[in-house]
Amino acid sequence: MAASTFFTSFGMDQNPDQYLFSGIHFLYIALCIIGFFILMKLFLPRSAKTKKRFIMILLVLMLLQKYGGEVIFISEYLKYGTTISSFSHPLWDFRTLISFQLCGVNNILLPIVYWFNIKRMKDFVYTTSIIGGIAVLLYPVGVLYGEPLVLTYLMLRSLIVHFLLVFIPCFLIADRQFTLEGKNWKNTLYGAILMAVWSMIGNIFIDPTANNMYMMENPFYGGPIPILNIIPNGWHMIPQTILLVVGFWVVYQITFLYQRHRDKIKTA
Repeated sequence: MAASTFFTSFGMDQNPDQYLFSGIHFLYIALCIIGFFILMKLFLPRSAKTKKRFIMILLVLMLLQKYGGEVIFISEYLKYGTTISSFSHPLWDFRTLISFQLCGVNNILLPIVYWFNIKRMKDFVYTTSIIGGIAVLLYPVGVLYGEPLVLTYLMLRSLIVHFLLVFIPCFLIADRQFTLEGKNWKNTLYGAILMAVWSMIGNIFIDPTANNMYMMENPFYGGPIPILNIIPNGWHMIPQTILLVVGFWVVYQITFLYQRHRDKIKTA
């Protein structure tokens, strides 16, 4: 495979809906599930020192993927402008350093919260990392595009980052390094509100053409998903908010169930 073919953003603008719930989509989900359980099986029994080193490596890998992609976008812009894809951008651009999308924000917050042990942010960051990662598995906008069987660095980058957004918090919970507690639900609520405000700042003041957190336009309109594909812009925020609340509730309930199971094993 030529380096010019592998390190490129070509195809990222192509509509990924054609792969939604297709064979390649299910293969993508299956590989993530298999990788999840293999890594859990391999590293959960290890020593505390090995597990800490393992998580540190994964967090560094996340950050390297984040800014490795930016190197491609910037280099393409300097050489070709935006003729290859709309993701290309100059160095002095907000996209180089910050994001207004949930996954992009957590790509940076997750390492910071873990390294500096910011306890009040853990409930929000860990749960939204799981939700954001799973959302991309189910609606793989940033992974399956163009020719998905022709791998590029940016495809692998997105796959790795979103997989780790799910895996790392789950590993920390499984290893008893973090316990999600219902009494801290307000921390998650405040975090979600601040994230919504942050995204709207990006949508209104930074890039009026953006659709951060899908708050401005319905990304499913006219697509293959029933009901969601007929809801007009603006009105789509009602089911989207409901789905987000349900997502938090499901993650909390499954985590509570697992933690009870985890703690029984510990005391057995």
